[in-house]
Amino acid sequence: GSNGTTNGKKKKKIRGIDNGWFTETATMWPGQKFSLALKDFSNDSILFHEQSEYQDILVFQSSQYGKVFAIDGVLQLTERDAFTYHEMMAHLPLFSHWNPERVLIVGGGDGMLLQEVCRHKEVRHITLVEIDPMVIYASKNILNFVSQDLYDDPRVEIVHADGAEYIQDPSNHDKFDIILADTLDPLGPAESLFEPEFYEAMHDALRPNGVVCAQGENMFMNLDLIRDLVACCSEIFDHAEYATTTVPSYPCGQIGFVLARKGNGHGKARGCSVPVRTPAFQDDLKWYNPQMHKAAFVLPQYIKVELNSAAGNMNGRIGELGDVDDGDDDEQEGDRCFLAGCTIQ
Repeated sequence: GSNGTTNGKKKKKIRGIDNGWFTETATMWPGQKFSLALKDFSNDSILFHEQSEYQDILVFQSSQYGKVFAIDGVLQLTERDAFTYHEMMAHLPLFSHWNPERVLIVGGGDGMLLQEVCRHKEVRHITLVEIDPMVIYASKNILNFVSQDLYDDPRVEIVHADGAEYIQDPSNHDKFDIILADTLDPLGPAESLFEPEFYEAMHDALRPNGVVCAQGENMFMNLDLIRDLVACCSEIFDHAEYATTTVPSYPCGQIGFVLARKGNGHGKARGCSVPVRTPAFQDDLKWYNPQMHKAAFVLPQYIKVELNSAAGNMNGRIGELGDVDDGDDDEQEGDRCFLAGCTIQ
């Protein structure tokens, strides 16, 4: 019997979907919205929609961008352009390190970053900390962007835990060469991943010369946020920089990364703007190459000026091409710290 539903298919309204279009709902970028058409403008193009213990997870087939993955109404990645983000996030830090043996990925249950990290033969162990098992389920069974056996690579260890808590565990101190913080925007459950304490914990979790690469927001809308993050990382780490890439489906089509290196104990640290290794797997990549690596650190003038002042203007090193050795150790005290409005003394 039809019991009042259309073919028994009546579904509750899905956040962000209306009239055959998905529209992002987020307070991080007021006054503008990004929308993608569902394939055939039909709700039949919704491939997966579940409320997990932590968040609302949606996968749909779009008309132009292939499969699309959204969490809590915010677009996370699309089949068409995800590589522009994940290749840069993985390879900028990994090719800035001579021998990255141990890698930690915070978030990233979709497997795209994991795929890029696994390309590096130097990497011996990868820990993926994803709080929500349903993200991995949706990736394996619905998205299928990466091969199933990726998660079974003997180097990979999957931990379902809160990223901030995991990284603050003393047993994880001095453990990783690379930490990739593929975090959601700082709202709700992910907020703790944008606090200064999280960056201090990441610093402690790195081995000497280790590199953190964190999702760094959009320079048109979040410059104050980026400025505070760079200031914060300049206080905590021996070297901090901002790099940028183009992702059409992200707000304003641009997103950045904050890369920060822990020194070797002598107060000096090499920047990440010049790769120290060359990809043996260049033919497998669509976006990253050594020239793109260098170019990612070249910034528009006003961004460069703003971030250099945030970093205590150490040798004017942000947004400059070339390898610049870290300057004086007497950093400006009292730089405003990211989000928390705290002052690190």
